[in-house]
Amino acid sequence: MTTESSAQIAPDLARTQLTTRSLSPQNSWKLFLASFLALYFELVIIRYLSTEVRAFAYLKNLPLIASFFGIGLGMILGAPHKSLRSAFPAVGLVLFVVTAFAGVFHLRHIPLPRADYYVWGSFPDVSKVVIPLRFLSEILSILALVVVFFLVLGGIVGEYLAQLEPLRGYGINLLGSLAGVGVFTGLAYLSLPPLAWTFLGFLCLVPFFRQSRLALALFMLTVAATSRIEPTTFWSPYYRIDLHPYPQPAGWSTTPAYELEVNHDFHQHILNLSPDFLSRYADFEPNHSAQTNYQIPYHVMPHPRQVLVVGAGTGNDVAGALRHGAEHVDAVEIDPVILKLGKRFHPEHPYASPRVTIYNDDARAFFKKTHNTYDLIVFGFLDSHTLLSSLSSLRLDNFVYTRESFQEAARLLRPEGAIVVSFSSGRSFVNQRMYATLKRAFGESPQVFEAGYVQGLSFVVRKIHPAPPVEGLTEISSQIANKNSGNLIATDQWPFLYLANRRIPMSILWIVVLFLMGAFYLVRKTVTLPRLASRESLHLFFLGAGFLLLETKGVMELSLLFGSTWTVNAVVIASFLGMGLLANALVKFHPFPRSIAYAVLFLLLLFSVLLPYSLLGGLSGPLKVLAAAVIVGLPVFFSGMIFSRSFRDVTSPAQGLGVNLLGAVVGGTLENGVMIGGTLSLGILAVLVYAF
Repeated sequence: MTTESSAQIAPDLARTQLTTRSLSPQNSWKLFLASFLALYFELVIIRYLSTEVRAFAYLKNLPLIASFFGIGLGMILGAPHKSLRSAFPAVGLVLFVVTAFAGVFHLRHIPLPRADYYVWGSFPDVSKVVIPLRFLSEILSILALVVVFFLVLGGIVGEYLAQLEPLRGYGINLLGSLAGVGVFTGLAYLSLPPLAWTFLGFLCLVPFFRQSRLALALFMLTVAATSRIEPTTFWSPYYRIDLHPYPQPAGWSTTPAYELEVNHDFHQHILNLSPDFLSRYADFEPNHSAQTNYQIPYHVMPHPRQVLVVGAGTGNDVAGALRHGAEHVDAVEIDPVILKLGKRFHPEHPYASPRVTIYNDDARAFFKKTHNTYDLIVFGFLDSHTLLSSLSSLRLDNFVYTRESFQEAARLLRPEGAIVVSFSSGRSFVNQRMYATLKRAFGESPQVFEAGYVQGLSFVVRKIHPAPPVEGLTEISSQIANKNSGNLIATDQWPFLYLANRRIPMSILWIVVLFLMGAFYLVRKTVTLPRLASRESLHLFFLGAGFLLLETKGVMELSLLFGSTWTVNAVVIASFLGMGLLANALVKFHPFPRSIAYAVLFLLLLFSVLLPYSLLGGLSGPLKVLAAAVIVGLPVFFSGMIFSRSFRDVTSPAQGLGVNLLGAVVGGTLENGVMIGGTLSLGILAVLVYAF
């Protein structure tokens, strides 16, 4: 046989062998399971870290970036080296032990440099050197553990992806990822604790490590480390919730107050403020300090008939409305478990009243849905201790405290109605921004009262005339108005109430820069750069960056349209994966010209950048869903078509998908630019990235 004949036969033989392997059910099943584990553990670690190491509650996309980097590099490197695979169980044990026992290791409240970004648990710059160094070293050490953990999982995915035809393998990868989202969403819905998360995850790892007794033993130890269950600890889709009762005073038969913590930080009290209790125990704390705060709305608007409470929590504001004679109260609370705790433990049982209607929903979503009008709208202490999504720099409550949100609330007021915003931050620039935002929303200056409770302020806006003086309250409206708060207000386009200026906080910037430097060094040491610098690889790299920006943009936009609930976020992420799966199937069976897909994608992105989303808020339910599908879903679909069309012809599927995930790392870091340019910048960045 001639050399030329051999050269022709070799590729055909390789394709035949690949086709044979592609039909292997075992390869397909293991790729599905590995893909499931990669996304499932990604969600587990993001949720668990943000709960136990408080810094990650506000830096949640850092574990996302670290996991993407680990998975991507693992895919590029292929099947994990024996030594790395052997170390994986120990790395997992250390990562989960450090997380579960963060308090023991003094990691729960890592001091955060707080000069330009306010978070609960941040501290003054006691030392301008020590605190930043500790913050950087501890955060980067945890991220390094995350990278190594996902490096192995990514390698396992790459090992089986390499044995399948590209589009078939990618389709199975998407199905596994979709299953990971679905299963973790189910666990969140059931309010199950970390023990359930780790038990399921490490059980599914057994098929890949069943020949190592040591690995199985370490998996069991890891699950055991997360097994501590306390009767006063509850898990919601958003938070770890701890409930601490206050001692009963002599002669009183029930618990008069509870302290409720979320993710190890104070969130609210459950208080008995009934006249019966206060008349007998006037000095009992914290009830004594809190009573004035919950009376302020009814000094402003005595005897309101219809009351709306958003951020109703466990029911203190609702109980206050009932005590002051409200005929009906609509109570809106986003967290279903906090609602259940209010029903079960609140001493005044406000949620049992037939005069109360409970809505487990996001405040913005409720403003858009309801047709009711109110004499009084009360914003309870909504201050969030977590982010909207792992894809986003926004807090859960960011879109509630914007000009547009207050304007939506104002439309629900009756002619002589009033709005009272209870707010606690402890930082002057945040209070000034709240004042300026309310002033811009209503066209008049709000009154501000010191509540004398949990550093709280009450911002009051009335439609007809100012609230009368209240005995025992200090009005500080003039002090806040006279301070220079600049022209920066919170809007739907720039909703960063807690950010001092339009810039990325130095704490985030340093972490991102140092992480990227370390990532680049690791890539240089483990991968030959020419493999990553090819035209094919760079194309897939930028597609990954663009897709993550699209995802983040979609989460923010759909949160505005449908609310910032965990169900919306889960559906959005699952829908994006589903769009990718649909696009992949279409390309597999009916190839679509990439140039046309690019043209449609750019048109859709430009349209979404120019479209004012306020126009969509007034649409009816079906029309709003259709509009969201067109504006958010179609760009994801055409982006998926472009990727699948490019991925179809790659020489190495595992490397191609790995490079794509490395691009997602860059997309995740670019997302921080939203703090400078606002939500509009995500669409602009996506256009620029896809242009490459």
